[in-house]
Amino acid sequence: MKKLEELTYFDILEIPINASSFEIREAYQEALSIYSEDSLSTYAFFDGEERKRVLVKIEEAYSTLVDEKKRAEYERQLVREGKIDMSLVEDKGPRKPIPLFQVGESKSRDAFVNRIRHKVKAGDHDEERKKILDKEQLSGTDLKHLREAIGLTLEEVFEITRINVSILRSIEEDHHESLPAMIYLRSFIKSYAQVLELDPERTLQAYLKSIAPS
Repeated sequence: MKKLEELTYFDILEIPINASSFEIREAYQEALSIYSEDSLSTYAFFDGEERKRVLVKIEEAYSTLVDEKKRAEYERQLVREGKIDMSLVEDKGPRKPIPLFQVGESKSRDAFVNRIRHKVKAGDHDEERKKILDKEQLSGTDLKHLREAIGLTLEEVFEITRINVSILRSIEEDHHESLPAMIYLRSFIKSYAQVLELDPERTLQAYLKSIAPS
């Protein structure tokens, strides 16, 4: 698990090395929606200093990668430091064009999110929740079992939390080496717990105990 300072700008924005300018802008807006002060998904999970650190890194990543010259130099720096392979820089392939317009889908997304929340509340899973919260150590597998019992897909969890599906999968499958930096992970676990209607703080503390050795 890397620290925030060890993440590359591509890691911070969760984009591939060959991301287009449009994808960079999309990832930037997505990151701001998660970590800004008015974010509904993580506003309670960061203190002011942590949020400031994350937002500073997001701004650094965006301002560097959206500028072609700065990006090229940054990629060369990553190659020199051995953080990425030269072939990833040399063979990017064509980047996607930047769309001039994008159709808003906020209303349809809101309706979709409401359906997901209704699904979570519809079933009677209080006993399963109690068993999880009574555990001193809680694994990603425990969260996965509850999610599946409720009938949620990872894609549906993503729609509410905006946590990348690959990260959710790493959490659920206890792939500790693939987990994001702790400053991100703490908010992700709390957001995920909230979706499953688990106590966020109790869930986080039990989860952290289970990954402590790693």
